[in-house]
Amino acid sequence: MQESAPKGRDAERLFADLAAEEAAQPDPPFAMAPEDWLTFLLFWAMSGIVFLQFFTRYVLNDSIAWTEEIASYMLMVLAFWGSALAARRGSHIAVEFLLNALPAGARRAARLFVALLATAFFAISVLLCLQVAEAMRFQPMIALDWPISVVYWGILAGLVLTTLRSFQHAIRRFRAGEPERPGDPSIGGVQL
Repeated sequence: MQESAPKGRDAERLFADLAAEEAAQPDPPFAMAPEDWLTFLLFWAMSGIVFLQFFTRYVLNDSIAWTEEIASYMLMVLAFWGSALAARRGSHIAVEFLLNALPAGARRAARLFVALLATAFFAISVLLCLQVAEAMRFQPMIALDWPISVVYWGILAGLVLTTLRSFQHAIRRFRAGEPERPGDPSIGGVQL
């Protein structure tokens, strides 16, 4: 029973240290780019359509046929526009365990290689999406008489922007250099 008291104090100290560190280093403001506003508007338009679908199906008991299809298409486009936002900020999911084990110079070169490899993947995806968009130009949507290529053109625009933003972030990060020691990925860097 006496052993739980020191662990409790360690937890209190940990949370106090985390709170102090968070207060000392507030999050930087999120800079909005023009594509972020379009993504924001697309998200709320999709949310409105999903609400309309819910309302007509469960409240009016007479659903509108096109809402489900259009909402799913908007979600697809939204995912690729959101990918551009993540590429600009450099916040795509990555495993950095091996990169962080390298010395600063090698880590800088390796990060550039990985970023250029990711950019090449996005560029290849652009070419493939262009082929799909061209192939689908005569294929109509199920609920509306629109070509389904409209969806793929929206995805293509998001992929093009993701490719450009990924390359831009790779160059910016390479120019900034690497610190001698990588940042501590543990919870706020607090050690027990």
